Amino acid sequence: MKVTHFFKQLNKNLIGKLHQTSEFQRRMWIVNVRESTLKNESFVVSEDSFSEPMQWMKRQNYTDYMIDELDQLKLSQSANFKVGNAEHCLFRVK
Repeated sequence: MKVTHFFKQLNKNLIGKLHQTSEFQRRMWIVNVRESTLKNESFVVSEDSFSEPMQWMKRQNYTDYMIDELDQLKLSQSANFKVGNAEHCLFRVK
């Protein structure tokens, strides 16, 4: 009985991890970075090619708080953050 319970729990944990891995790779963001009124860039960030969740955000020096906020966003939600001297507005589209 204990062995069966162990394998059921192991299977449940494995399925959860696989779902998390596939979920982050499907996310897509529209990012707008404003450093000044004259310097304003927008682009698409797709996590399809990432090896870990929020890899682009980590490279941009987002704090753990910012990454947690973004990780909880649902489709069509946005978040704004101040990163260095720039304002980053991220919109989750997928």
